[in-house]
Amino acid sequence: MPDALPLTMKAAVCPAPGAPLEMREVATPTPGPGEVLVKLETCGICHSDLHLRDGQENLPYSYYPLILGHEGIGRVVAIGPGAKKGPAIGTRIGLPWIYDTCLSCRPCMTGHEVLCAENTARGVQKHGAFSEYALCPVDFAVEIPEAIDPLKGAPLLCAGLTAWSALRKTRLEAGTNVLIMGAGGLGQYAILIALARGARVMVVDRDEAKLKIASKLGAEVTVLAGEGAGQQIKDAGGADVVLNFAPSPAIWDTIEAAVNPMADIVAVAMVHDPMPLSMMWLLNGGHRVFGSSVGSRTETADFLAFAASHPLKVDVEAVRFDDVDAALNRLKSGEVKGRLCIDFAR
Repeated sequence: MPDALPLTMKAAVCPAPGAPLEMREVATPTPGPGEVLVKLETCGICHSDLHLRDGQENLPYSYYPLILGHEGIGRVVAIGPGAKKGPAIGTRIGLPWIYDTCLSCRPCMTGHEVLCAENTARGVQKHGAFSEYALCPVDFAVEIPEAIDPLKGAPLLCAGLTAWSALRKTRLEAGTNVLIMGAGGLGQYAILIALARGARVMVVDRDEAKLKIASKLGAEVTVLAGEGAGQQIKDAGGADVVLNFAPSPAIWDTIEAAVNPMADIVAVAMVHDPMPLSMMWLLNGGHRVFGSSVGSRTETADFLAFAASHPLKVDVEAVRFDDVDAALNRLKSGEVKGRLCIDFAR
């Protein structure tokens, strides 16, 4: 028999947009039909959590108080009534950004459920994984391979998966020149995934320390952002695929100057301001420009299987649960070179 669950749990709660997280004692959730309850082992800390805490996503006030967090890993400790499928007690599963979707619209039926108009996100419409326990619908439970360490694996559920999904949408082949704009956590995962798929990797970043990290990870060409950066990339062979992780419209001139004909340009960073995209440049170059966010359940399972056999050596720093708000402040300051992850055992 499993141990009795506590009636309350500790959670990092955002009381209102723009307010710091508060450590509170709240009721432990009870899984309903089609749900499981997960005891968290780890949870990655993402820039999206920072944006949500700071009120940059303009969520309705009715969403608050809100538990953030969408890179959780833990083990199933309770199953809702009437469940005929899903993970068994003790199974380690992930708690990523997508909480659930309608499962019946065209995007859902074709493996693109992240584009479902009715999708809900963990840490947005639903409470997230900055808590000792969290719920997960069985239809969206993805098992974590035992070969993946929970601390290193938690950031894979958003940062790594986002890079994987973006690259998967491109015409990447062995020998393709892949340009990564921004060598933070997501960019570092993209470097390693692209290299594992036989690409030649080029990186532009405004931070020389991150360029050094990119070189250590295997990037062949690293260029400091600014005037002339695009031409330096072009002189080094040009980019066939570009992934933009830099949250600024100022990078567009660099991309235009850097790409080869028929380039794939993937927008990943959350840039709200418009960019000066020329239709004639698009036509004359035969380029494809498109967006990509988090991955689907199929992509998640595929990526985790890949990561289990291809360890992605991005630096992941463990932090105490009580220090999660301070960790978000560190992200905001730009001092974090890799990824931060809550270790609930600390």
